[in-house]
Amino acid sequence: MTTGRTFRLGYNTLTWGATPDMEEMLGAISGAGWEGVEFISSSLDWLGTPSRLRGLVDRYGLEPVSVFGNVSVDSDAEEVMERQRRRMEFAAELGATVYPFLGGKRAAQRYPSDEDFKRLAEQCNILMEYAGGLGLTVAYHAHPLCTVETEEEQDRLLEFAPDLPLCLDVSVSARMGEDPVPQIVKYRDRLAYLHMKDDGVGKFCVMGQGVAGLDFGKIRETLNSIGYSGWVMGELSNYADTPAVESCYANMDHLKSVGY
Repeated sequence: MTTGRTFRLGYNTLTWGATPDMEEMLGAISGAGWEGVEFISSSLDWLGTPSRLRGLVDRYGLEPVSVFGNVSVDSDAEEVMERQRRRMEFAAELGATVYPFLGGKRAAQRYPSDEDFKRLAEQCNILMEYAGGLGLTVAYHAHPLCTVETEEEQDRLLEFAPDLPLCLDVSVSARMGEDPVPQIVKYRDRLAYLHMKDDGVGKFCVMGQGVAGLDFGKIRETLNSIGYSGWVMGELSNYADTPAVESCYANMDHLKSVGY
């Protein structure tokens, strides 16, 4: 088996919830061998100032890769966007380089329309412009129950936002019945970020324990073949069956077992 990778491996904080024990969380991420950290779901008032957080991250030898965000296409779109501006400013001061985000909420009992995609694209374009001024790269994340769930819907969004970079989540692709490997190749010129966990029965799970047939070794080989040099972030949902620290180590153990 060929080993090695062209990209870097980080881990996000979702499993620990909004008010994590920072020492436990960063210690586990560093101890398991991840190189960077993505802050997702944690409230900024819990994380503290960017300088405080940067000190904690540096203490554990991690890089602050990203702060996760979202957009809305509903009546609260302007308020949500203003909150994103504050989060992007926080991320930039922290030294993060990527601002992945998802949204908006999926319309109930119907497929999204062109008007839905157009409104979402407008929010994406606003976010891209503001983030660019702060030195951040945005990356749109398709996700269940959001406007964009599938590859087809993602392509429709890109018709209205042709410059939009993407965050591909291999487990979301699997949940939608899609193969992320050809998607990595297809989106190679706009792939800015990657999320990885596994897809289990009714919920996401530790890598290597899923039922969707995700081949993480093949994913590594494909990322290498396109020369992807960005970040790949391991994660697990906060409603998963495996506790945060245990899953953090287990995810890295599986990746190492397939050549990462």
